[in-house]
Amino acid sequence: METPSSEALRRHPLEVAWASLTFFVPMIVSLLSKMGAIDLAYHIRAGEDVLHGNIPRFDTYTFTVAGAPWLDQQWLAQGVFALVYKTGGWPLLLALQAVLVGLTFWFVYLAARATGAKQRTASLLTLAGFLVASPGLGMRPQLLALPLFGALLWVTAGRKAHPARLWLAPALALICANLHGSFTLFPLIVFLAWLEDVRSHDPAARRTLLIVAATAAATLVNPFGIGAWTYAFDLSTNPVIRKTISEWAPLTLATVPGWFAIVSAFAVVAYLVRRTRPTPWTTLVTLGLFFLLALSAQRAIVWWGMVAPVMLASLMQPAPEAQRDGTSEPQAARGPAYVIMATLIAGVIVLAPWWRGTSYDKFLVAAPPGLTDATRGSLAPGTRTLVYQPWGSWFEFALPDIPVFVDSRIEIIPEDIWHDYGEVGFSGASWQEVLDRWNVEAIVASKDWDLLPILERSDSGWREIYSDDDGALLVRT
Repeated sequence: METPSSEALRRHPLEVAWASLTFFVPMIVSLLSKMGAIDLAYHIRAGEDVLHGNIPRFDTYTFTVAGAPWLDQQWLAQGVFALVYKTGGWPLLLALQAVLVGLTFWFVYLAARATGAKQRTASLLTLAGFLVASPGLGMRPQLLALPLFGALLWVTAGRKAHPARLWLAPALALICANLHGSFTLFPLIVFLAWLEDVRSHDPAARRTLLIVAATAAATLVNPFGIGAWTYAFDLSTNPVIRKTISEWAPLTLATVPGWFAIVSAFAVVAYLVRRTRPTPWTTLVTLGLFFLLALSAQRAIVWWGMVAPVMLASLMQPAPEAQRDGTSEPQAARGPAYVIMATLIAGVIVLAPWWRGTSYDKFLVAAPPGLTDATRGSLAPGTRTLVYQPWGSWFEFALPDIPVFVDSRIEIIPEDIWHDYGEVGFSGASWQEVLDRWNVEAIVASKDWDLLPILERSDSGWREIYSDDDGALLVRT
């Protein structure tokens, strides 16, 4: 398989422009958004412990499961988030998010190029993959794992031209095993590369199989050993999570991410059907596995958005005589190339997060400022507070002395406690009994709770002390 040389990539600005699109467009889109506190804020709080040399092992954030074991597999990501926040606050965290997203899809582009695809083909496929994956690119531990996964796609796609790079796979897997549960995909990718080597009768197949074993072994280098694998399996199969969290629910056309993924799958199938040449069975297996993964949970769409462009690029290699090294591009193409690159760089500068100030409400969603200030000024430390679950992570970070009912760590909270939360959050028949049994002293309610009008009545046993467009803070009378 012929691969483009790095020398050819440097020769013409138009080729650099195609490559720069895959880094700067995702980066600019990321800078236009806010970060979600749901899967970020409590990680920063936990990361403060990590920076002091203590990986959290028991829950100290809630009053419902206080003291329960917590296998904190994402400890290294938490340390990174806490260090970045300590260094530069919310602006630096948003900048990190943008760089991570850009770096992820730049690696996807490099992987597509390593298969032999032309610059324009690789760039357009990568941007299509970014569009599909974009709903799942929020600031959370998974985002730190994505560039590592992209780098793994690159080293496996280019293993014939650069065989030594494949030995990076175990190192990438080791790092990811301490960042996010997606480390389980790293040995799978190398295993699929080995299958392709076997299919093509590549003499290097034995070496690739050795690296599969090394990559799998590297995932055990973490504070929990095989327990990290158990954690990843339990998290992905937990029925409470799949019923409670929409991101973990199976893919449907009722959501925007579902539309993106399913439409992209139809486009892939249409291309494969129209191909005049047979498609390698290993490519079909890889595409099938990662689309089934996306079907199983919306949160897994991002892996489909990264893998599919590389697989399609491997099928779109130009004929050898049609490949060009870039020297024959018309001189006039240099002007538009420079304009594209200058525009992209200017966009990043204009959207740089430091122009927004430092207030957290400029950077975060699921972090209600008014309710936060009212709670801080009204409740004493230790007040048992039932907080609207999507805000639980933020309140744990912003008001660490106030324990909450439930938070974003779905895996450590038993099903019966989630049922109790649902009785209050969704106006169940036993909501009052739940509040009494858990001795809840305050409630931070969402404005769209059906129970809120009942709690606001004078005979409810609760008194509203603050209210705004986000919700209300109530205390027992």
